This record gives sequence, C-alpha cells and structure tokens, in this order.
Amino acid sequence: MEKVFYIEEYSKNIPLFLTKNETGFIHSVFNNGINVKLGERLLFIGTVKNGRLPFGAHLSKELFEQFQIGIDTDAIVHWNNQEQSLTFNHGNIILSFEKAVTFDNQIHVYSEMDEICQNIETVLISLLDHDTVTGLDIPIEQFVLDYLQEKTTSDAIEEILFSQLTKLTDALLIEDKEAYTKALRFMLGRGKGLTPSGDDHIVGLLAVQVVGRPFHSTFNEVVLSLVKNESITTDVAKEYLYYAANGQFSSTVVDVMEHLVDKTDALPNKLENLLAVGHCSGVDTIFGVLLGLLAWRRK
Repeated sequence: MEKVFYIEEYSKNIPLFLTKNETGFIHSVFNNGINVKLGERLLFIGTVKNGRLPFGAHLSKELFEQFQIGIDTDAIVHWNNQEQSLTFNHGNIILSFEKAVTFDNQIHVYSEMDEICQNIETVLISLLDHDTVTGLDIPIEQFVLDYLQEKTTSDAIEEILFSQLTKLTDALLIEDKEAYTKALRFMLGRGKGLTPSGDDHIVGLLAVQVVGRPFHSTFNEVVLSLVKNESITTDVAKEYLYYAANGQFSSTVVDVMEHLVDKTDALPNKLENLLAVGHCSGVDTIFGVLLGLLAWRRK
C-alpha cells in the first residue's frame, strides 16, 4: 500500500541535481533526518532542527518520524521527475515535492570589514558565554589574546594547531596559495563527528568571505578542489564545504552573518541559535567567523 508524505520546503538547489541523478541510496541516518546520496551530491531529508540546509528538503518533526519508521534503509531511492517525487521501499513510500515551497541559502548583505569587525566583542562574548573551548580543545579567550599579540606559540594551545591556524589566516590575506593549501589540508577532517571541527572553522571563514570579501577568491577555489579531489574529510562535511565555498550556508549561519553586518539588536539571539547546533558544530563555526574577523583586525 502506497503512503505519501509531502515535503514542506526545500532548497532551490535541489531540483537540478535530482534531475541529473534519478537513482540513489540512503547514505546516513540521524534522529532528525536522513541523507540520500544522488550522484556526487547529498540530499538531506528531515526537520529544521539545525536550520534550513542548502541541500535540505524539510518536513515537520511528526511527519519525519512517521516517514523514517516506514523506510527500508537498504532500498534504492528513485526520483520521478514527472511526478516530482522520491520513492522508497520499491515505490511503496513516496516523498512528494508537489506542495512544497523553495528557500534561498545565499547571504544577501555586504559591508566593509572594518565595519563588520566592530561586532567582534559581541561574537566573542556569545562564544565564551556558551563554551570556553572549541571542538579541538582550543581555549577561545587565550587564543584571542595570543593571536592579537602576534605570538608564534601558545602555552595553552597545541603548538602545531596554533601554528597552522596562524599560517592559514596570514596566507589568506596575502594570497599565498601554497601556504593555505597546506593549512587547509591540516584543518579539514580534523576533529570528531560527521562535520569535524576543523571543517566547521573553514565554513565560518567562508561566511566572512561572503559578507566582507577580505580574502582572495583562490581560497574558495582551493577548498572546492580539495573537497572534490581528495578524501580529506567526511561526505557530510564535504557537502557543507561545497555549498559554503559557493556562498551558501545553513539558515542559522545566514541569519548570524546578515545581523552581523546590519548590527541589529537581534545578533546575540541569532548567535545563540547557531551555537546550539550540534554537539559543538555551532561553536566551531562561530569560532571560524571570529578567526576571520581577528585576521582582519590584526592586519
């Protein structure tokens, strides 16, 4: 017996890669969603617990729980372009896009970096109020002090980690492709989880790149090249990095960056929403944003 579930909203990116790749499989399963692999891309189907994703198709928590109970995670997934639907369990479960609306994951603001950097204190306070260390066990306050004092080593931070972060930010501002390629290879995949902390730091830096253009475009190009050509990190992290390097982010990141530029009173609340994402993913992403602002400030 067929059972139909209706997607409520989805990223405008999705129809293109569904049309190109009509057959896939369930890649990974979480409490709040699943990832379906179609060609080289992932499609997240689930709730908006972690925001609206640039590769996401979302439905309510109640509907997702009903959908998840019924699907066979080993069965092939098919896209029916004419019906605008995904089929699971040999066609017995249908996920329809027919009634859904689309959303945009672009950041639509821009400002001078000197203006954006006026919010460093707000970002730092929010981070320290939520957590004092990153997912890579970097003590945030001590890192800021050591970094702004242009120290080459830190008593509180692993020497190679502090060195590579410093080399990365220095290279970004002078377009040293070789140096930041080496630093990116060190950072990507570093840490635990489906989106390692090092990757989340880079997503934060890429968000700063969108709103302030402080780094050379080669930064984005190298991230895309590493993600495409090297087994450098997890598939899920690669997906976030792919979209971030193309200027697209989860809605929680978009909200933070747009309020960071507009300097609204809602910024602390938007930071809290992002900081609450994942075990430490939100913290690590905001630390990446802070790192980009600090790099410009120190320059």
